[in-house]
Amino acid sequence: MEDDAWYGQLMKVAVWLAHELAVFRVQDEQLQALRARHPQHSFEAVETEAEFLPLLATAEAALVWRFSSSWYALGPKLRFVATPAAGREQLRPDERGRVRAVHGHFHGKIMAESLLAMVLFFARRLDTCVDNQQAHRYERAPYATTRRLVGQQALIVGYGSVGRECARLLQAVGMSVVGVKRQPNADLGPATAVHPLERLSTLLPEADHVILTVPGDTSIGHLISDAELALMRPTACLYNLGRGNALDEAAVIRALTAGKLGHAFLDVFEREPLPPDSPLWETPNLAILPHASAFAVDYLNLWFEELGAELVGS
Repeated sequence: MEDDAWYGQLMKVAVWLAHELAVFRVQDEQLQALRARHPQHSFEAVETEAEFLPLLATAEAALVWRFSSSWYALGPKLRFVATPAAGREQLRPDERGRVRAVHGHFHGKIMAESLLAMVLFFARRLDTCVDNQQAHRYERAPYATTRRLVGQQALIVGYGSVGRECARLLQAVGMSVVGVKRQPNADLGPATAVHPLERLSTLLPEADHVILTVPGDTSIGHLISDAELALMRPTACLYNLGRGNALDEAAVIRALTAGKLGHAFLDVFEREPLPPDSPLWETPNLAILPHASAFAVDYLNLWFEELGAELVGS
């Protein structure tokens, strides 16, 4: 193969991983570990776009959060551009097909733990715990309605790499998992069954937990709206960890306010940041996370481990 010649040889890698959030900003010790793990390559890290763009003239690879389509012309030697982001929107493809775009696939390991925390938050009535503590109220009666997770069914809509990691963790606590994806295959992973999207309306009434992990490049908008919410059990819980456009937020507000949906936990929204005047903030039985389900102090460490195959050619 054409690429085989450069595997294992010195490669200049331009690194621009500046970010406003510290959890996503590469640290000196992480760069040192990356260099130690791949001593055959040269890693040059910069802080700004103005510093990064000149590096493309001689770089064979780039590690970035975002990459514009016009930048490919600046890198005649580029072989691949890699981003830790799961969404496809920040890394524009090379229209000529010369440079490969490499996205992170490690996010599911982190997001699965976030999902489990969300599920337990309502299942173990921790929402009531928070409310009672704020009101200085020592009240035990509400916890008598607590149900164990064992035997409950989770429906994961968007059964890709993230959905599979979520399924593994939910199954480990005794839940049954059913997946939904646009093109199911024979590999079920941890799920007991995987169905095409066309079956969604028949699956919603059976689920105790409906989890959306659809990717950012999906063409599906408002996959869950009034009609779908009406099919769900009034005790069911709804979670969105994928992209905000998959969920009709106004419909969720109506369902929760009317008591037709048990709870909802949202990590992503149609408009981000979520405006202070959004009615979601005041909606009953709704918890909000600020697009943070994939946050972890070892976020970039996990990505660098995953990226190793690209850097060594294995």
